[in-house]
Amino acid sequence: MPVTELLLLSLLTGSPNLSAEIPFVAAGLPVEVGTLGEPWEEAEGFLRGGGIGRFLRAGRDLGRGDLRVRARLTLERIEGTAASVCIGGASHFGLDGRGRDLFVEGPLFGGPTRSLGPASRHIEAGHPFTLELVRRGTSLVIRIDGTEVHREELAPDLPLGSLQLRPWRGVLRVHELHARGDLLPLPPPLAEDALWISGEGGYHTYRIPALVTTNRGTLLAFCEGRRHGSGDSGDIDLLLRRSDDGGRTWSPSRVILDDGPNTCGNPSPVVDRESGAVILLTTGNDGADREADIIAGRSRDTRRVHLLRSEDDGLTWSGPEEITADTKRPEWTWYATGPGSGIQLRRGPHRGRLVVPCDHIESGTRRYFSHALLSDDGGRSWRIGGRTPRDQVNECAVAELADGTLLLNMRNYDRSRRLRQSARSRDGGESWTGQRFEPGLPEPICQASLIAVPTVSGVHLHFSNPASDRARERMTLRRSLDGGHTWSAEEVLHSGPSAYSSLTHHPERGVLCLFEAGEAHPYEAIVLRAPRPLPRPTAPETRSAPPPDKESP
Repeated sequence: MPVTELLLLSLLTGSPNLSAEIPFVAAGLPVEVGTLGEPWEEAEGFLRGGGIGRFLRAGRDLGRGDLRVRARLTLERIEGTAASVCIGGASHFGLDGRGRDLFVEGPLFGGPTRSLGPASRHIEAGHPFTLELVRRGTSLVIRIDGTEVHREELAPDLPLGSLQLRPWRGVLRVHELHARGDLLPLPPPLAEDALWISGEGGYHTYRIPALVTTNRGTLLAFCEGRRHGSGDSGDIDLLLRRSDDGGRTWSPSRVILDDGPNTCGNPSPVVDRESGAVILLTTGNDGADREADIIAGRSRDTRRVHLLRSEDDGLTWSGPEEITADTKRPEWTWYATGPGSGIQLRRGPHRGRLVVPCDHIESGTRRYFSHALLSDDGGRSWRIGGRTPRDQVNECAVAELADGTLLLNMRNYDRSRRLRQSARSRDGGESWTGQRFEPGLPEPICQASLIAVPTVSGVHLHFSNPASDRARERMTLRRSLDGGHTWSAEEVLHSGPSAYSSLTHHPERGVLCLFEAGEAHPYEAIVLRAPRPLPRPTAPETRSAPPPDKESP
């Protein structure tokens, strides 16, 4: 289905005025707001909305600097509601009507739901109240009718993102909504940045993006075209679009791999710097076979790995060459390349090696592992590298650090910790050690992307994923200056539903992110965005000592 565009009733343009107060709703009239879900009713003196999936979004995003939001609101009832102010698409301050408590939750507030005590101290059903959110430096203070109800210390330079009012199971009246301070224009509608929009071009759904930059600076964007539905099996083709101008314009979408009614998926491209060739690894199966049947050993066939090669920046491609025997052990059932890009090593004894991250399940189990495929001849032949020490990880991304160590960042199925996992290799991907959870990288069980960008001082890591431990939402870019031990500056690329992503670094455009996103669900479109430049640190990020290279308990 096409992207559901956010309906802006009025959108002011130009740079934000840090002194003037901007009205979003004034005297109950919409001035600069948008709606998601059913429209809000205009009543005398207020906007009125209720129900799950209904949001009122302010016409500016909240930035990194000082700001104040002021709202005059009424909740028509208290019992059974779950109304909230939603910040950044995934963090909430609001009322849990079942327990009749105020609460905060989400990444901005440290993750899990925290009760702030009875709502009856501050809110009475049917009576207006004034809500204020005030940011000063790294402090965020929330007040109701002048009384402080919560204070949160924020990471420096953290943009807050979108501001939405969510009635959820309640009915909310909005009399006034104003803000002043560091306010940012909304990003353009997703349709403006979309390379593929589900429902168009003969495909029901487009999924699984992969993005690389060639030696000549050409951008190649890949995805799966799912012809008849959104599921992972059935008739799925591999598609490609090219850009010769840094992603400003794109060639028409074209099919580069079509196996009739069967499944062709998990595009994993890697560029060989020596020859300039683009090697594309992909995984497929009989279109009638589903993942559960392949894992259980009752499928018609198994997962198979194929290689395609382009010597002219993606204009033409070789026919698919099957390399399953070299890249998949007989006892492995489910198998997937990437998805996302591989890398070529720049340092050490394995300089020039191609490394593509993959995952598999071992026969007779449902134990997911991550592993690497390796090539030392420019991608013409491949072999299996190291497997992670522990299971419950699968789709992964790899980057090379300044000292030649490889960092593997993995989707995590251990729900005792809703965080990414990582492991490291000091032998070019032959083995992996130090598997651990990443405390700065929350995830809702989803693929992510990781790239290393060489700099004068070393390597900067960039990481993208839906940064929520609850749902596929809030596509976020983070940066690490210390080899992935800590993650600093953050940029929310899309505060709404979002899922898989792929990063690349372009010599002119900088870091680019190709990702799945929508307004109602994450698979409405695949869009490309160039994040705003992240702030330069005032001093290098340091650690007293690197963490020990051992597995987490």
